[in-house]
Amino acid sequence: MTRIFAPLFLSILLVSSLAPGQEDFRSVTGPCDFSFPRDHGAHEGYRTEWWYYTGNLESSSNKRYGFQLTFFRVEMVPPMAEKNWPNRPSEWRTRDLFFAHAALSDLQGRKFFHDERVARGAAGLAGVEMKEESTRVFLDGWTAVLKNEDHALEAAAEAFALDLTCRPDKPLVAHGLKGYSRKGKNPQSASCYYSFTRLDTTGTVTVRGTREAVHGMAWMDHEFSSSPLEKDLTGWDWFSIQLDDRTELMIYLLRLDSGGYSPASSGTFVKGTGEAVHLTQEDFQVEIIDRWKSPRSGAVYPSGWSIRVPLLQMELSIAPNLADQELITRRSTRVTYWEGSVSVSGRSGQKPVKGTGYVELTGYAKPFNLTPSP
Repeated sequence: MTRIFAPLFLSILLVSSLAPGQEDFRSVTGPCDFSFPRDHGAHEGYRTEWWYYTGNLESSSNKRYGFQLTFFRVEMVPPMAEKNWPNRPSEWRTRDLFFAHAALSDLQGRKFFHDERVARGAAGLAGVEMKEESTRVFLDGWTAVLKNEDHALEAAAEAFALDLTCRPDKPLVAHGLKGYSRKGKNPQSASCYYSFTRLDTTGTVTVRGTREAVHGMAWMDHEFSSSPLEKDLTGWDWFSIQLDDRTELMIYLLRLDSGGYSPASSGTFVKGTGEAVHLTQEDFQVEIIDRWKSPRSGAVYPSGWSIRVPLLQMELSIAPNLADQELITRRSTRVTYWEGSVSVSGRSGQKPVKGTGYVELTGYAKPFNLTPSP
């Protein structure tokens, strides 16, 4: 998912069908006052939370890969409802359900692989463990361990595996107003959202039994919220871009069911120094220049973009490195979305730039139905 992005509310459809009224969960209504390492961990009382890694890698034999590893925590029972639980505890009792998605884009082989996991946050199956100097998010052997000096990622699926170490090359960035990231008209339609926008990454990828050493750049989002998408929204387009002048750009577009974008759409530009500049929807324009139709879901996704940010004298062209990077997650979040590696070229200021990135596209296969199931 993405974010919201990083994306994000990929599991909101499932959450809506499981959880009672939203008023029983905590709301995000203002600055998030992050404190680390505490805020790398889980945030009880919020309905949905995710730790989201994407990146572009290259092997010593010049093969290129894109990767994704995402962990979602879904709180099924509001904190106040626990008082009605039976007094005799069980090792299976939990408020949390965990999901995980992993994907690998083999750009030379023109193949896209993805897998998914789901487990209760109990009995050692999945969870978030906080120690003095690290946070471990895990599900069924897939892990992300966040430490001060690096993040260690591991995920093994039938056709591929990831074993990566990601070292922050810049301080983390809080989006919006000190992490308070608006996602709609209402003040509570928001999330707490921060990112590591430039992670030097090394390790190995394995494709159908062949293991290769790789290096490259990754991006990490951590976000938590209790608010579903507002009813006039059908989905979002999220961009994370890393340029060779050591700057980064994040943009999310909230799509209205009437056409166009919500005024809550926004972004962040990160200077080479690490300083973050908040961007409103009026600060940028995004034009779709191509489309791709999935042969499996039938969804028609944007597949090429032009982004202009006049404030920064920036003009960028974004192209998918592989047309088919669609995830159909029937066994976990039950959401179909496109999440893929992209290449970037253009100008920033008076200088030409190139870069890599990731794009997430949701709500194209089916608009989100936010009405709880009976």
